[in-house]
Amino acid sequence: MNVDTEVAAQPVVRGPSAGAVTLTVNREPRCCASSPWVSLLDALREHLGLTGSKKGCDRGTCGACTVWVDGRRVLACLTLAVACEGREVTTIEGLAAADGELHLDHRGRR
Repeated sequence: MNVDTEVAAQPVVRGPSAGAVTLTVNREPRCCASSPWVSLLDALREHLGLTGSKKGCDRGTCGACTVWVDGRRVLACLTLAVACEGREVTTIEGLAAADGELHLDHRGRR
């Protein structure tokens, strides 16, 4: 990386009021209006309608809210949505192939 020719991205300055948050979820940019303290789980479920990640304990102990952020698993109930701007978020809905076929790990046992 050449420091002379590359400029670091300026951080987004946010206040205490609600604003637009753009998240890349399941390879698609999605925009929602939310307060800075809204969890990623609530943004996914309540603002974007992606209900595959569940709200279990809401304290990060059960793992029902687990999603992938930049290829690492995170507990969405303990992660702020604004902290995921500019990152790739993958939910259970994003594990299905383009034809709707679920990933092997998520198909029902026969």
